[in-house]
Formats: sequence, C-alpha cells, structure tokens
Amino acid sequence: MQPRSAPKYYPFVEGIRGLAAFYVVLNHIWARFVAVAAPDTFPHWFHLLKFGHVAVAIFIVLSGFCLMLPIAPHAGLPLSPSFLKRRARRILPAYFAAMLISLLLGVMVPAILPPHSREWQSLLTHTLLVHNWTPRWSIAINGPFWSIALECQIYFLFVLVLLPVRRHAGRCVVLAVAAALVAIPMALRLDGTSPWFLLLFVQGMLAAEWVVHPPRLSHHALKALATLLTLVSIAAQLTIWRDSFPWPRTHWQAGALRISLDLLLGSATVAVLIVGSLAPPRAFTLLSCRPVLWLGSFSYSLYLLHDPLLALGLHPLTVRIAAAPLSIFPLVLVTVLPATLGLCWLFHLAFERPFLRSHNRVQ
Repeated sequence: MQPRSAPKYYPFVEGIRGLAAFYVVLNHIWARFVAVAAPDTFPHWFHLLKFGHVAVAIFIVLSGFCLMLPIAPHAGLPLSPSFLKRRARRILPAYFAAMLISLLLGVMVPAILPPHSREWQSLLTHTLLVHNWTPRWSIAINGPFWSIALECQIYFLFVLVLLPVRRHAGRCVVLAVAAALVAIPMALRLDGTSPWFLLLFVQGMLAAEWVVHPPRLSHHALKALATLLTLVSIAAQLTIWRDSFPWPRTHWQAGALRISLDLLLGSATVAVLIVGSLAPPRAFTLLSCRPVLWLGSFSYSLYLLHDPLLALGLHPLTVRIAAAPLSIFPLVLVTVLPATLGLCWLFHLAFERPFLRSHNRVQ
C-alpha cells in the first residue's frame, strides 16, 4: 500500500492542545484551593479538575505525533541535522523568558516562589534542563517546567535512538528499546517525573505512521475503537484516582499501575488522532472552532507562565479561599483566570511568536 500524503497540520490537534493547556490551568487553580481549604468543603464535581497529569500525558503523545508526521512517509531517510536547532529555537527562548519572569515575580512576592528556587543548583539544573532528575528542584522556580525538561530529553532520544532504530528495525523494536530506556530510571527510582512518558511519545510516533499508512479498518470500526478506548481510559482514571482506591503498597506495583494508566490514555489519544486525521466525525469541528484554536495558538506560553501568574493572583485571596472556597471560585474564574490568559497571550506575542516559522504550526 502506497503511503498516504498526510498534511503537516491538523487544526483539531491544535484544538486538543489548547484545551489540554486550559485544563492544566484549571487543575492548578484546583490544587491551590484544596491546599488551603478543608477537603469536605468541596463537592465531587470540583475534583474533576484534579487530573492535570492526564493533560500533560496527552501533550507528550501529541508531540510524538506532530514531530513524526512529516517524517513518516520517508521513515527510511535520516532526520535533517538542523532538527534539534529548530526545536531549540522553538522551545528555549520562551522557556528562559518564563524562567526569568517566574524568578522576578518570586522576588516581588516571595511567598509564591516554590521551595529551593533560589539555590544555585536549582538555577543551574533549570538552565541545563535536567532539574527533573531530582525531586528537590523538579518543581522549583515554576512547577510545570519539569515536563519541559523531560520533553527536551525525549527530543534527544528521538534523534539519537528512536529514529535510527525505526529506520533499521520495526515498530515493535522501537517500543522495546523505549521500554528498556524507561526501565533504567525506574530501576534507579528516578520516576518522580514520569520517565515512561517516552513510551507515550512513541505512541504518538506510531499514530503518525498509521495516519500515513492507514490501518486496514473501516472508518466505523476506527470510530468505535476510539470511543471505546476513550471511555475505558476515562473510567479507569476516575476509578483509580478516587480517594478511596486501595493504592498499591510497593514501589513497583504503584509504578506499574501509573504506567498502565498512562499507556491506556496514550492508546485512546492515538485512536482519536487517527480518527480525526482519517475520518473526523462532526464533533471534531468543535476542536477547530476559533476560541479553541486561539487557545491552541499560544498553548505553550500558557503552559509555561500560568502557574506563577496564578500564584500571584490567588495569593491575596488565600484567607478567603480557606474560609469559603466555593464562593471565591466563581470570582477567580471571572478575574484571575482571564487575566492569566491575557498575560500569557501577551507573553506569546513577545517571546514565542517571533521564533515561530510562519509555515510550521505543528508545535
């Protein structure tokens, strides 16, 4: 079967990214509310905002998909030597600008700066993008930065290991090599920032290959599979992350459970990507509407800067949140949340957009 000529850009992918970034913002509002208020003051629906990890996992699958999509029709060819240079230009200017702004905001209001942020080792590891290797500095300076470091490390593995293996071996071998790489930090108990996300990245790579070389399934079967995997993944997340779930006692059991949940989520995301690329139902038009695409257009900047901005905006409300969180939550949604979105958009215009190539809207 001849490879399909797939576009390099799908609007619904940017829509998914935008909604995922927006959900991460809501998740961090939730986290600051539950950190200061009594747990029994919140209704069950409020805790639907607790799944920020899910949104980050989806980001990783999307990253593997978007980076592999233009390469998949020519999987036997080596990657351009300028790939890492383009990735650095895309990721690093906004990252370092957000790091500087986070530190400056922390100087203005010290209470919002996470612990250990001012240690020279923290500054060094964040500069080198290896701060996710230790819990002490993983969420210092700016909490969401841990996943930026992990993704940059995945880029190096993508170029140096995953693509060469894919050129000379099959997809199963790529998965096996990725699993072996994941086993190293897991064995060393360096699993605090989800090294198995490398497997999710590989799932995204495979999704791109299946878009270029479509699976021999009818469109109806693909849609049914995507729906089933999505519903099963949602049910598993809601079941296992409820407060009463008997979490495994041993390190390896807990690790296996987390990895299984994320791989199930990755499989659901892969199925949705394939359906959206090959046979999108009408519901996918919602992912391409203007407000959602607007969120997607600056989702990276939103992810980078929202946390310190939320900390700054919610800090004066801490006492009121502790006393009556549900009465303050609507106020936050109409004041702090829009201000955060607006400031992140301005940050995007200043520090991200100038480094985007006009014809490359993948990331």
